[in-house]
Amino acid sequence: MKNSKVNNDKGYVLLGVLLLTFLTLIVTAGMLDSAASNAKTRAIVKTQADYYYEVEKTLNNVVAWMQTNSKNLVSPFLSGNFPVNFDITDPTLGDNEGQHFSVPTMVKMRGTNNSVMLSNNSFFGTNAFPASYHLDTAVPFDAAASFAAADFGGANARLILVWAKETDDNYQPIFRIDVVTGNNPDRGVHSFSYVYSGLVAGSGGAGFYGENQLDFTSPNNNCSSHKFSHDGTSWSKGDKRKNCPAASNGPINIGSKIEGTADTNIDPGITYTKNGANVSESTCEGAGCHGYTLPVLPNPCTSYVDLTVSANMALPSLALPQCYGTLTIDSNISAELSDPSAAYYIQNLNFVGNNSSLNFGTVAPGNQVNINILNTVSSNNHLNGNRVLNPNNAPAQVQLNYHGTQEVILNGTANMYMNFTAPNAPVTVQGNFLYYGGIQSKVLSIAGNAELFYDENLGAVPIISDIKFALKQTSQRYR
Repeated sequence: MKNSKVNNDKGYVLLGVLLLTFLTLIVTAGMLDSAASNAKTRAIVKTQADYYYEVEKTLNNVVAWMQTNSKNLVSPFLSGNFPVNFDITDPTLGDNEGQHFSVPTMVKMRGTNNSVMLSNNSFFGTNAFPASYHLDTAVPFDAAASFAAADFGGANARLILVWAKETDDNYQPIFRIDVVTGNNPDRGVHSFSYVYSGLVAGSGGAGFYGENQLDFTSPNNNCSSHKFSHDGTSWSKGDKRKNCPAASNGPINIGSKIEGTADTNIDPGITYTKNGANVSESTCEGAGCHGYTLPVLPNPCTSYVDLTVSANMALPSLALPQCYGTLTIDSNISAELSDPSAAYYIQNLNFVGNNSSLNFGTVAPGNQVNINILNTVSSNNHLNGNRVLNPNNAPAQVQLNYHGTQEVILNGTANMYMNFTAPNAPVTVQGNFLYYGGIQSKVLSIAGNAELFYDENLGAVPIISDIKFALKQTSQRYR
């Protein structure tokens, strides 16, 4: 009996050991499975994180490629090139897009339904991008080949043009960038972002320029521009545009709306003096913002002929250049200066009575009449818009230069059409006055109810020099 009990006790101990061993194995297996699962989870998380990092790296490299090649990419979007390269359409899918990641676009390659696209993987579709060239050197650039060969990182990328915003006849493209990992479009990380652009313009010349200071005093002293064009019979100024160029080497004080640009070579240099005052396009403050300089005006005259005009007439041709001492225009009389073949030089201009005037006849397109007043523009150095009549020509066809140092007042309840330059004197524009053209002087002050309208034919319209890109609205997901 005793041996049987001992054997039973040993059997129970053995069962207990086996049970504990089994439980230990179960726990160990669970721990191993959990560890394997955790390791697998960590590996998946790490892989996904690596994918996200790779997508972000590729995205940044694509934007860097765009900015590096900005001068190569901008030419198709310039005013003369855009309608040759593109069609504006309703939002539709392009025929050249692949099965995956198709995007409706509103700009297509000219004469086709192909979206404007660059990619480095064929599952995005077939590349289509217009011929372009470097803006400074005119060297041709193959955007599709450059994009396909670029090292963007481990992910695949596509750049597609979704829209282009018109601005002053040029276009600012809006792109979408899609970046995906791997060669299986159904697996991995997908990122898409939008890239907005802004055209960079350098100035082509002086418009409204006060070398030492430029003031737009009143809220009514707005400035905009017109593109004057000739239809074979007469000139028209077209719609109002946003190309008024305002510039100074010193301070620019703005109390109105400048539909254009404002550039000064000091920083800070631009002050808004009235509520609502603004510059619509761009401002620049600091050294090198512009390179305008006032001209040095020649005077080749060695002798002068005084003349009194007592009947409406075109001034007689003199031995070139045409040099007048005192030019007197009687009351109710108009003197015509319309010969573009040689400049007029007038020491003193004298208007008699209220209705004497200068007029410039009809000047053929492409020609300009050049008038130089050496001492005084009138008895009080006021030049009234009712005395300077230019109804038949574009403002850019009349260049009036003042050589003296006295302040010149441009005024009157009238319109004036010309380009006025006074490199040695201040100029003030005032009254209920509409001035079409450009003004360059030592100091330029706009006051009263005077408004300015720049004639873009004078050449100071901003010239596109580059394009800049900004990344916006980035989104990522795991597929």
